[in-house]
Amino acid sequence: MPDRSMVLIGRLEYIALPGLGIPRVQAKIDTGAYRSAIHYQRIRTRTVAGSKQLVVSFQMGGLRKTKVFKRFKRVTVKSSTGQRTRRYLITTTVRLNGHRVRTQFTLFDRSDMKHQVLLGRKFLRGRFVVDVTGKDLLG
Repeated sequence: MPDRSMVLIGRLEYIALPGLGIPRVQAKIDTGAYRSAIHYQRIRTRTVAGSKQLVVSFQMGGLRKTKVFKRFKRVTVKSSTGQRTRRYLITTTVRLNGHRVRTQFTLFDRSDMKHQVLLGRKFLRGRFVVDVTGKDLLG
């Protein structure tokens, strides 16, 4: 039984990514995925004053944004088909209606997929319950 303080959301919800400058994008809620993932257009690393930085270009909702991350790491992600890949992992804030959640995203080329943002169980746990028959329940 879900906790009454949890918020009911649908399988698709509009979110904002204020730390990336993205005011509105539709995200797919994926209870089968552990981590959340976000599509990147271009990615590269650079070294500034002896410190490594990750430079990521995003294109969502008609906007093109570039963001520099000073804090990031690499993780191994296992796909639903069992394939393992190394991805960059970044942290940013998601705004879902009135709820703000700081969460981690793996960066992945989702250009061949319908939704550029996927929200996984790590984001959902203890906060949201998913009604798989609904979408855009929060408006």
